[in-house]
Amino acid sequence: MEWGMANRMAQLIQSDGHALFLPVDHGYFQGPTRRLEEPRKTIEPLLPYADAIFITRGVLRSSVDPDNAKPIILRVSGGTSMVGKDLANEGITTSMEEAIRL
Repeated sequence: MEWGMANRMAQLIQSDGHALFLPVDHGYFQGPTRRLEEPRKTIEPLLPYADAIFITRGVLRSSVDPDNAKPIILRVSGGTSMVGKDLANEGITTSMEEAIRL
């Protein structure tokens, strides 16, 4: 494994091999989800217990303080509708440049 990848993985996975990620990127797949109407109020008390946050660009910008030290796993795909049988029909919602800026 390259040094950069090993470095990033070491930030996510504890030395004992365990990791606890806070997933805030999945409301689209679950449909209406309680406690995410005001994401900041849900996320902030859970951050001390998480090793990283799975999150979308919009929720990251609106609900996570920029001085947050937790690693971010950014969701960059999504769709516009839950209508239909196949939720896998997604597109890229965030450019590489935007992801790097975040």
